Amino acid sequence: MLKIFNTQLNGIFSKIDAQIEEIEIASQLLMQAANGEGKIRIKTFDEINHFQTFMTDGNESFPHAETLNTIDDIEKIDSTDRVLLAGTSFTEELNEWITKLNDHDIDFVVIANKDKDNKTHESLMHYIDLSTPRAIIPTADYSKIITPHLMALNYIYYIMFAEMHEITQDLNEEI
Repeated sequence: MLKIFNTQLNGIFSKIDAQIEEIEIASQLLMQAANGEGKIRIKTFDEINHFQTFMTDGNESFPHAETLNTIDDIEKIDSTDRVLLAGTSFTEELNEWITKLNDHDIDFVVIANKDKDNKTHESLMHYIDLSTPRAIIPTADYSKIITPHLMALNYIYYIMFAEMHEITQDLNEEI
């Protein structure tokens, strides 16, 4: 089972690696807030909620990151802020946040699995595919287990974190 798990994870990571340009652009967008007077506002959904505190308060948290708790918090966001929305899929709640951010002309990044039904992801300016739409390990009864959403998000997160760190170093060298 370990070999299957390893192979499947490598496949997911390869799909994420193929999005490196989108990830770099998303990192740059978020750093516009962190390097200026703004904040990186983070809202997570579903299982991804377990990762939110790490992104905002961990030892390797995004710079100038804060949690968004309710959709009414969008009213407090100003033009110097950027938003990161992360979820396992395009739920009704995630779509509501996307609509409200667009209505307020706020720049944001979405990390989630593709919206195969409504194709919402196709209309987003900054979108990163989580690449974990289903369970990956077959069992003896022909079902599948383990949907590694958090592992995929962690991988994307650290790519973004490293990119942001590099941007910060480059800016500090210029000063």
